[in-house]
Amino acid sequence: MHIKNKWTILILMILFLVTTTSVHAAPITNLRSSVSPARVRFVLDSEKPIAYKVEEQGKRLVVQLPKSGAQERNLLVKDNIIRSAQLVPVGRSASQLTINAIKTCQYKIYQYTAPNRLVIDVFRIDLIKQEKTLAKGVTYTYIQDEMNGTQIQACLLSVAPNAKFELRPFSAAGAYNGRGLLSAEAKRRKLKAAVNASYFDTDGWVIGVNKDKDNFMSMDSTPRSAYVDDGKVRSIVQDVAYKGVLRFAGGELPIKGMNRARISEDVVLFNEYYGKSTRTNQWGREIKIRGNKVVEVSNKGNMKIEPGTMVVSAHGLNNKYLLRSLSVGDEVELVQTLNVPQADEAGIVVGGGPLILENGKVHVRSREEQIPNDIAKGRAPRTAVGLKKDGTVLVLVVDGRSSDSKGLTLQELATYFLRLGARDAVNFDGGGSSIMVINGEVVNKPSDGRERMVSMALGLYPKD
Repeated sequence: MHIKNKWTILILMILFLVTTTSVHAAPITNLRSSVSPARVRFVLDSEKPIAYKVEEQGKRLVVQLPKSGAQERNLLVKDNIIRSAQLVPVGRSASQLTINAIKTCQYKIYQYTAPNRLVIDVFRIDLIKQEKTLAKGVTYTYIQDEMNGTQIQACLLSVAPNAKFELRPFSAAGAYNGRGLLSAEAKRRKLKAAVNASYFDTDGWVIGVNKDKDNFMSMDSTPRSAYVDDGKVRSIVQDVAYKGVLRFAGGELPIKGMNRARISEDVVLFNEYYGKSTRTNQWGREIKIRGNKVVEVSNKGNMKIEPGTMVVSAHGLNNKYLLRSLSVGDEVELVQTLNVPQADEAGIVVGGGPLILENGKVHVRSREEQIPNDIAKGRAPRTAVGLKKDGTVLVLVVDGRSSDSKGLTLQELATYFLRLGARDAVNFDGGGSSIMVINGEVVNKPSDGRERMVSMALGLYPKD
């Protein structure tokens, strides 16, 4: 009997310990709330992950916590959509959170670890996703959402890997680089969708690398990230930068830029995407190349650019001196690279910057890519491109600088792409330039109050 009693006591002690562990498997240690313009947030803190089940009971939201004991807590919320919240124990091993609203509201629940917490967001705004199919594998979605307690409005273009469409750069000005209304040019080209892309100056100087079907449209020497499509794989590539050299019998001449204005002590390469002529003054020297031969030499400036020709325009004593040795008929070699094999080998390259998302992690490379503070810091309208693991392209335009949509920081933009399922993403020009056109119509709300003329754009073209 004595031994039997010992075993009985031991078993009871083990059962008591197991029961105690079960009761306190994930005790709720705190309940807190915060109010922001777009939502009211409730946070349950715990020592371990929290199991939960949600029930909607009219204007009440009931969150059952079957494995989390808690002490009774009451919160009075000073808000026009939420009255109060009560956390009450249910037996020894469970509890229940009841949120009392003034009206039926949308909500989301998030589970976080390190530290463990359950977050319930009750929204004072309507969360909207209105999707429209543009073609097989291509959808447009209007979004009204919340980011860090603030309302945002956005337009999303999604292009699946099997879609018979591809994204290609083009000039909003038409046949040549410059500035123009994106809606008009997209309509003229009969594009289903288009957005603004690379940065630009007021004179149409494109600040970014753009290549379409292996044709160089605009080039920039600052290493930045770009959207790249080699016909099989779409990717976001870092440190894309133009480097060009003209080689000839008398030496070689580094190319400093392409299809932009020629400035002091400069060497610029022009092709048919720039315009009908170089628009340069007489204070330089220019040679025209067709294939690998010089076909024209001039000191007059403003040399004509015919299809299939390129013009090297040099300013400055040293640069002009090197070109003086060249005559009509001389052979030359133009060597060009985009600094990264992926970009060199791809037919489509669209430059922007900075990279904001890499391999599923927020990684904003503003400093590395020399992005000015007016772009790198603060909330603003944004245009960006993201890629999902399966190759789906996500083109996002987020409105900003209004009461309906404050815009996003680059860190928030990266986080939002994570919500959308992206793995990698790159930022493009934003602010008043951010615009999305669907079937010839502007679908977002540009922050200027009207459509701004932009330069290089990204359009949805049928695959050849």
